[in-house]
Amino acid sequence: MRLMKKVLVAVIALGCLNAWGDIKSTQEVAAEAKANAPHISSQQLATYLDDGTDVVLLDVRTEAEFDAGHIKGARWMPRGKLEYVIQEAVEDPDARIVLYCRTGGRSALAARTLLDMGYTNVVDLDGGFKAWVEQGNSLYNQHGELKVVEYQKEE
Repeated sequence: MRLMKKVLVAVIALGCLNAWGDIKSTQEVAAEAKANAPHISSQQLATYLDDGTDVVLLDVRTEAEFDAGHIKGARWMPRGKLEYVIQEAVEDPDARIVLYCRTGGRSALAARTLLDMGYTNVVDLDGGFKAWVEQGNSLYNQHGELKVVEYQKEE
């Protein structure tokens, strides 16, 4: 009987070790989400915003990130609460939804979640807010419109 208990404990322990070995890293999960989520380019988003296309633009970063700077017209909806508040914020499952975060990991996960929930027209901003700003687009915060510019110091 004791031998059977030891064997059973060993089998369970080996099973747990094997399961733990199969855990994906944060980087792997984010990369998989980025590869599988539908995307939109910064240029396409800029076109939508310029021509008045009806878009629900959701910033899934932290509140501090949003306050530091966001895309004009974006609503702050933190990734950690998205599933709990999206149905009140966006009632139409066919609404055009564009999500973004800093570089696209959190927003790609959010896009997959919304698609799984039944939203049909959801895309992730390719490269996230970082790419948006790097491509010369404006950002907004409590100080108004801002633009990141590059300059080189002549030596």
